[in-house]
Amino acid sequence: MMNRPVSSIEGLRSRVGRALNREISKNRTHNQLVMGFDDCGGEPAPILPYKSISDFLSFLVDMDPQGEVYVFGGMIRDLALFGKRGFSSDIDIVLEADWGRFRDFLVEKGAIQNRFGGFRFIFDGWPVDVWNAPDTWAIANGLVEYRGVSSLTDTTILNWDAALMNWRTKNFILRENYLHHLTSRHLDVVLEENPNPIGMVTRVLRHLCAKDARKVGSAAVNYLCKAVNDFSLEDIRRQELKSHGSSLIEPAVYTLFKRVSLQGGTFKDFRKVEKDMESEGWLLSSSQLPLALHGLNTSS
Repeated sequence: MMNRPVSSIEGLRSRVGRALNREISKNRTHNQLVMGFDDCGGEPAPILPYKSISDFLSFLVDMDPQGEVYVFGGMIRDLALFGKRGFSSDIDIVLEADWGRFRDFLVEKGAIQNRFGGFRFIFDGWPVDVWNAPDTWAIANGLVEYRGVSSLTDTTILNWDAALMNWRTKNFILRENYLHHLTSRHLDVVLEENPNPIGMVTRVLRHLCAKDARKVGSAAVNYLCKAVNDFSLEDIRRQELKSHGSSLIEPAVYTLFKRVSLQGGTFKDFRKVEKDMESEGWLLSSSQLPLALHGLNTSS
């Protein structure tokens, strides 16, 4: 049975610690590897001889006693929502340290640089990306001003990804209301600009259709009303299969946002479209999902 969303910082710290301190091969099956290495120009090498991600992170901490090493984003989100059994994300590591030293180390170990400046390697089948905090995409492109590593909580696609854990201190840096939004399953968009637009809309729609979300913020609604005009459902499903290896996105959810956009994109339009689609007999194949057409909350 999958865990409930974590309700406290202590609980989140415990989940991350347990997941990373064990040997990963005992926690997962090898067919869970995230598909595709398009950004790297090839498949990165495995990194050895570390017995766990915890072991590797502690080694990075020891490499630069004046620097800091953070776990960032999707891994914290998955563990916070579902526990280690529900973890299926890449592992993102962010450094605020002597980047030149770490870059040389990663290259020596066979990591491959992606087109956004990070380095990717494989740990027991998991893709691991290592980034220099001031060089992450949104900051490097002037979309978010860098005022320290906490600035990264303004660079994520979703509010659920806006979390960092300092591996030295085990303290967290979280976006405002982070735990409340997780426990209430309130999903919202933080930053619309993204170097992979179709990948972003696919990701947001998958969260809506995989019964993760129960409330949707106004920024996410506004974003989706625009995004569905840029990409067809067929485009998005192709991207979904390429990136995730499965298809969860429901035609009813896509059509809902498409029609709201054509009506004008307001909350009033949203309720009208809901009623029209109900009268037409639109149903989700995932009938257990209470999100659409009922229960969608566009409060921010």
